[in-house]
Amino acid sequence: MDIAQIYAKYAKDLNFDDLPLEVVDHTKKLILDIMGNDIGGYEWMDSGPSIVNGIRHINRGNSGSTVLATGEKMAPEWASFANASMAHSLDYDNHHAKGVIHAGGSVVNCALAAAEENNSNGKELITSVVIGYEIACRLAMALGPHSSHEMGFHPTGTCATFSGSAIIGRSRKMSEEEIVNAMGLNGSQAAGSMQYVFNGAWNKRTHPGINTHSSFIAATLAQSGFIGAAEVFEGKQGFLQGYALRPIPENATKTLGKSYETLENAIKPFPLCRYNHQTLDLVIDYQKKYDVETSKISSIIIDMPTYGVQLCGSPIELKRNPKSAVDAQFSGCFAAALALTQEKADMKTFTNVLNTGMSAEFRRLLSITDIQQADDLDAIHPEFWPGRVTLIIDGEKVELYGKHMRGEKERPMTIVEVQEKFRDLSPNHDESKRMEVFEVINNLENATIDDLLSPLRK
Repeated sequence: MDIAQIYAKYAKDLNFDDLPLEVVDHTKKLILDIMGNDIGGYEWMDSGPSIVNGIRHINRGNSGSTVLATGEKMAPEWASFANASMAHSLDYDNHHAKGVIHAGGSVVNCALAAAEENNSNGKELITSVVIGYEIACRLAMALGPHSSHEMGFHPTGTCATFSGSAIIGRSRKMSEEEIVNAMGLNGSQAAGSMQYVFNGAWNKRTHPGINTHSSFIAATLAQSGFIGAAEVFEGKQGFLQGYALRPIPENATKTLGKSYETLENAIKPFPLCRYNHQTLDLVIDYQKKYDVETSKISSIIIDMPTYGVQLCGSPIELKRNPKSAVDAQFSGCFAAALALTQEKADMKTFTNVLNTGMSAEFRRLLSITDIQQADDLDAIHPEFWPGRVTLIIDGEKVELYGKHMRGEKERPMTIVEVQEKFRDLSPNHDESKRMEVFEVINNLENATIDDLLSPLRK
């Protein structure tokens, strides 16, 4: 069987009872995390209302699936487009380190929309979400670490297009052949240009939304008899050859059904680029413990893996002078200054600094921060996401190092911490409604999709 056939069979055959308890429990947290990001991308970012308003004009009154931030209903392909786009708008959505991909915005929102469309129960929703993560994350690993980024492609904007068709195919009880044909068409839909990095554009935020929309189109056409490209992944002109410099095709299916990449998806504790999380974690912990007067700090040097420097440290002039929320999210200098001056980095704190204006001392800290590549960090990345921060305080050198970031499986966030993150992301929602969602999530295998989403509907 080729890769698409293996994926289609996996999507059809996986049963909830096959899933280990730890996978079920972590999947519940991933679902709640993405639901919070769906709401937060609307509440906290200017792009949120523009996305929803634009889709309202396109949707033309069709209903079926819920837009979580507003409670309104739209056609599944458009509701998932809105939700998934907002889920990635804050760069606060869960992340798979080995694949360097944010799969959750696409996977969870495609599964939610498909579940509403087909009136699925909680067990089926959990199973569909696992299927989506397993396929999307393995495809990202098959592209080879960073070798797709180097070609100008964003795996978050490409891989989950295929996993979405598997999710929808399962929910609609499509045949394996139909799912394979849908994936064959996905090969002409996957996009995700990295050009957004040059001006802080909003393109990146829509990549998961474009994924899910494309997945619904492909699945629907396949159900109507559409024939998609064969060997869409491993073919000479296929996805892996066209989107990666150093593809590793065996990673696409290796251990599928035997281990769970779902467990490798880390829930982010901070709304900044994942490469900034070691800096935030290390410096916040240090500052809480020692309460250093920041005026005594004369130098801050942040060591990152190469790709982290490219995203969060170059050009250094821009990283020292962020002009927008996106600039700040992708600035290691901003992360260090935020950690030192605020000792926390939740959504409210992050946006308050931007909205009220950076103080003179905050800007001084930006100006004395350098970001550099380190060979020892590259040697263990992306299996691990290490980081190092060196502070010069009153002439004395203080070095901070971390190998495992908070939110990874070695240092997981608890369900209570994910609930607090949900609260932070949904400032305008009633606490009683939040509690209803939390109660359903905790017992999702015995609930329905309506139980989960009715508290958020109009």
